Amino acid sequence: MSNRLEALRELQQRFRDALRPPTTESVVSWVEANCDIPTGAVQGRASMTLTPYLREPLERIGQKDSKHLVLVFGTQSGKTSVMQLGMLYRLARDPQDAMWVLPNGELAKSFSKSRWQKFVRACAQAAAMVPRSASGEFDKHLFGFMEQHFSSMVLNFVGSNSPANLSSRPVGLLWMDETDKYGDESKFEAAAIKLAEERTKTYPFPLVVKSSTPTLANRMIWTEFLKTDQRYYMLPCPRCERRIRLMFTTKSEEHGDCGVRWWRESEEESKTDGAWDMEKVARNAFYRCQECGGEIQDIERQAMLSEGIWTPTNSQCAPGWFGYQLSSLYSILSQQTSLSAVAVQYLTSKGLLRDMQNFINSWLAEPWDESRGYDHKEIPLEEITSTPEDSVPLMAVDAQEGHYWVLVRKFARPTPQKPHGESWLVFAERVDTEDDIKKVQIEYGVADENVTVDMANRPNAVGRIILSYGWRGIWGSNTKEFYHPGPNGTRTTRIYSQVQFRDPLLGTAWENRTVQRVRFVKFSKNGALDLVSSLRYADPVIWHASINVSDRYQRHLNSRVKRQQKNKRTGKVEWTWVELHQENHLSDCESHVAIRALQLGLLSMPGETSAANVQG
Repeated sequence: MSNRLEALRELQQRFRDALRPPTTESVVSWVEANCDIPTGAVQGRASMTLTPYLREPLERIGQKDSKHLVLVFGTQSGKTSVMQLGMLYRLARDPQDAMWVLPNGELAKSFSKSRWQKFVRACAQAAAMVPRSASGEFDKHLFGFMEQHFSSMVLNFVGSNSPANLSSRPVGLLWMDETDKYGDESKFEAAAIKLAEERTKTYPFPLVVKSSTPTLANRMIWTEFLKTDQRYYMLPCPRCERRIRLMFTTKSEEHGDCGVRWWRESEEESKTDGAWDMEKVARNAFYRCQECGGEIQDIERQAMLSEGIWTPTNSQCAPGWFGYQLSSLYSILSQQTSLSAVAVQYLTSKGLLRDMQNFINSWLAEPWDESRGYDHKEIPLEEITSTPEDSVPLMAVDAQEGHYWVLVRKFARPTPQKPHGESWLVFAERVDTEDDIKKVQIEYGVADENVTVDMANRPNAVGRIILSYGWRGIWGSNTKEFYHPGPNGTRTTRIYSQVQFRDPLLGTAWENRTVQRVRFVKFSKNGALDLVSSLRYADPVIWHASINVSDRYQRHLNSRVKRQQKNKRTGKVEWTWVELHQENHLSDCESHVAIRALQLGLLSMPGETSAANVQG
């Protein structure tokens, strides 16, 4: 009888075991026990101590209810580590054939060779699954850079620009890395990427992971993030203990401007002689809590991170769609992402439109949207009584029917303190005749070769005027950049062309009857507008304007806005300057003097030295 009761109890226990929900192995525990980090800022045994915000995304990779993970991370935050460690876990503990997509095939090969394979070698369980040759080394035929056969699964690395490879094989795991660097999406390419996701349907529990720093609001990673539950990492404030999301700048009704700050009562605390002093900025930087207005110091971030919680903000998403957004304010992996470094990075980016876009994208992990493309900042006008003795006056003329718009701006050469130079607008008015232009030229001491006249609309008529006065022509173009010969057969690119020559009678019966040719350069209209816009935003001010200029100057300068448009020739979506109204002549003149200043080395493009080739 006792034997029968014992057998019954055993049978009941088996039923209970069979009906008990399966236990889920902790991905983080496995990673920290089995994986080393062979590259990056922090190497050695994998640990989430400094990056506790990676725990939840990693755990999601091991859960069957996860369908899509979208990681929108700033730089130095560990998003690529999540993908690599997560893939190691899956191939060792829950394998399915996988595809890893990067922007192009060359980058995919480089990533596999220089980063991923090091992670495999540093993980004993993963390395044990790699086929070996007779000598005991990894079999290069079965474990190459682009196709890797493990004993548990096959992993292929693919470039996003290869639609055939994207859609050629079914996979259960699809890793899409740096998605916003994928090529501009034509209808064909977009369908190919979508088709790659379709290839996961044959697996019972497929998982798609997409990761990138964002670029534009309508590019892949941000549109995908908006489909998810949109999670943000909320930290307890050490002063009030309420949970906050770290934001570079945010408004509080009670406490005013909050976020990263580098002064307490007045901006002058971090300035010297009216300009930002970066040593003071770095020394004074802190975070002001948007809940209580309390000060949070850099050293307190690690303790706050350990108590952080990912909080979803969108309850309307489809089941299994998890999204994580994290700025570099959460990264404590190096001094490059300290609050001091973030403040300095912002101030050094503020004056240049392209640098500001990089700050928004790479540091704040936010998209650059159309509203940030507006350049309608009020232009402060000054009483300009003198300019440096060695400043060089440049004049631009925009020819209209029956009159001209003329602008004179004086430029001081770049210095280590002001690498983009400094300039003063001293004249901007409408004049009626060429003789009036000449009077302005003489009054401000402008050399003939530094008077540029727009000849794009009436090249022959304007060309003859240019020849009669010894001036130069300038011609706006939709071309983005122009090649210039460099030393030893090399070529460089600039936003303006080499000097060109044109017959002022071209297309008429008198063509080729004169030896005189009009000297002119072509330039990128978008590139010049970007440059002028950047100069307008420079802080401290390096782009001055006199109170004595035309009262139409503000309207002319605010005549355009930067928007996304499809290029009719290529079909690609591009950012371009669009006219709001046609009263833009002084804006064109500012572009023209900026181009001439670039030629003369009086200012420099971001990323270039000021020593431009001076073309006569």
